[in-house]
Amino acid sequence: MGKGFNIAKDIFNLAKGKALEKNKKGSESLGKDTPEGSFNVGTFLSKVQEANGLARANKYLVEIDPPQGGWVNAPEVVQGLSFFCDNVNIPGAAVIPVDHRRNSIGPFDRRAQAIVPSEISASFMLDARGRNLQFFQDWVSNIVYMGAPEKAADIVVRESDGAAFGEIAYRKDYITTMRIKTYDMAAQHINTTTCYEVWPSQIGDVTLGWAQNDEIARLTVNFQLRTWVQENHQLPEGQDPATYANRALSPMEQLLRIGQAGTALKASWKKPHNVGDVINIASNAQTFLGSFGGRKG
Repeated sequence: MGKGFNIAKDIFNLAKGKALEKNKKGSESLGKDTPEGSFNVGTFLSKVQEANGLARANKYLVEIDPPQGGWVNAPEVVQGLSFFCDNVNIPGAAVIPVDHRRNSIGPFDRRAQAIVPSEISASFMLDARGRNLQFFQDWVSNIVYMGAPEKAADIVVRESDGAAFGEIAYRKDYITTMRIKTYDMAAQHINTTTCYEVWPSQIGDVTLGWAQNDEIARLTVNFQLRTWVQENHQLPEGQDPATYANRALSPMEQLLRIGQAGTALKASWKKPHNVGDVINIASNAQTFLGSFGGRKG
């Protein structure tokens, strides 16, 4: 009697679960412009694939033009800084609002008054010859003259231009242009942020210590700027959009594309617990197989 009751109970629970089960529409909603399609992981992965993947924060290059002042004795040091900059931020900007009242009555309507670019903070590894550190120290000293090492600071006059201790240089002699370039995994140029009228407002301390056996000396420099311009390099110069969209991938691009798809497939490769897991694995497997194609489009 008890066994029959348990069987009937199991049948009832099975029928109840089947009646309450929602339709699985994962494969049907893939890529569709619907709420279900927007939250489909396959749709997300396909959109990322269309955008050539996600941007990597470690693919960049910093270029600093030598300042125009006559104090720059080694322009090759400035050009070589691109290889020593191990940390930098792409500057943003803050739009300053001002209160405005229409027709001098009613509530305030805030409007834009000016824009202030944010400063650039960059970290530079120091070379064993000390030339990187010397360049930034010279740059700051030629903005506000701090004296020479062989004389007392308060009686020093710089022989090159007659600047006295604490004298501020002309702006045109210490400003320069800086470019921050970003690249994709295949070393294709993506964006260039060109910053104008750049000058160092602060050079940080260089931390030294006997216990820092495996550490590299670094210098943090904060730069001020007047304005910046952003340029996006969607296509290589001279390329036709239609031709480039369906171009043949280079061997390195094919390898990177297969690696990215394989990583996504490996991350999702587990015992499926529901229909969503099955769809996720199938979608990643399809992306992985499609990555062996030799064309971008």
